[in-house]
Amino acid sequence: MNEVNEHLFGLKTILHKAQAYCVYQERCSNEVMQKLRRWKVDDSRIPKIIDALIAENFFNDQRYTENFVGSKLRLNKWGRKKIVYELQLKKIPEIIISQAITSIDENEYQSAIQFLIVQKTKEVKEKDLFKKKNKIARFLISRGFEAEFVFKNMKIVEK
Repeated sequence: MNEVNEHLFGLKTILHKAQAYCVYQERCSNEVMQKLRRWKVDDSRIPKIIDALIAENFFNDQRYTENFVGSKLRLNKWGRKKIVYELQLKKIPEIIISQAITSIDENEYQSAIQFLIVQKTKEVKEKDLFKKKNKIARFLISRGFEAEFVFKNMKIVEK
């Protein structure tokens, strides 16, 4: 095989492998970039592959962020702060993060924290009400809920 055909064959193979990677589950640009580097793809080929995947809508940071925010809130019961932090680690642009965070339904957010408060209240065996509330509040803050929001909702905990 001559060098031109070998170059095209390698690019198509990598592109198909990257497409399969993106189809398996929703990905962000940073995850795709890291995967290509782990596959030891030449740095000169990475932008071409990324552009081709974006053009064919195999991944989209906006779509990824919306799915990430929704699933972390509904399934993992994470607060806004933790969600934002995790998205920043994935190098999602701030504008996309802020749009997705502001789209969180307040009723859903409220029910998530109330669910966690009720669940954690059953688990904490502390007799002192102050200490019990403190443990629950620290748990909720570690889950990424804003401190003022946590303390506003701690009225549920009575004994």
